[in-house]
Amino acid sequence: MNDQEMYQKLQDRDQEALRKLVDLYSATVYKLVSYILKGVGSEQDVEECCSDVFFTCWNEIDRYQPDRSTLRTFLLMLAKYISLDRRRKLTRKHPQIYSLEESKLKGKEAIGATNLPEELLEQKEQRQKILRALEMLSPLDKELVYRRYFLYEKIEDLAEKKELSRQAVDNRLWRARKILRAYLQNEEKCTAKFMKKGGGQGEGC
Repeated sequence: MNDQEMYQKLQDRDQEALRKLVDLYSATVYKLVSYILKGVGSEQDVEECCSDVFFTCWNEIDRYQPDRSTLRTFLLMLAKYISLDRRRKLTRKHPQIYSLEESKLKGKEAIGATNLPEELLEQKEQRQKILRALEMLSPLDKELVYRRYFLYEKIEDLAEKKELSRQAVDNRLWRARKILRAYLQNEEKCTAKFMKKGGGQGEGC
């Protein structure tokens, strides 16, 4: 069963398709959720997050756009947002754990070290801006950005998978960050200009 067939069956509320989806991607989702909740959440928190991911996919399958991403990518995006939301709730209960673990997440392997602020990625109202910005990139650069800053894959692993030198991957990520920053900064300026004018219809950047 390919993605398109599974997507159609999920839209038809086919529970067998959901079971197939869980069988195929539960390990991948578990790995990402475990990483994000490491040091903060319990095993039960991880399992509940994973269940929430597939439950959300089942209930919001219409949000999936098969022409823009794979089901695996869609699930991992859901997993990231759901587990980050759980992390925020948990760290409000345990602020000391939060301070220790957050310093790790903002280290060299995390988003904060790349000039793409983690808080920007976490905020629900910014998600559409990020997705639009990613569309400015080539398919290869988009994949590299996703794997590096959403799945936290190492540059050496990316270079090996794509048969590129480390320097080539570094250069592509640097250019991608530059494009994303410029796009997001321009959106902020447009929004500020729009609001300054009073937000009237027909007014834009």
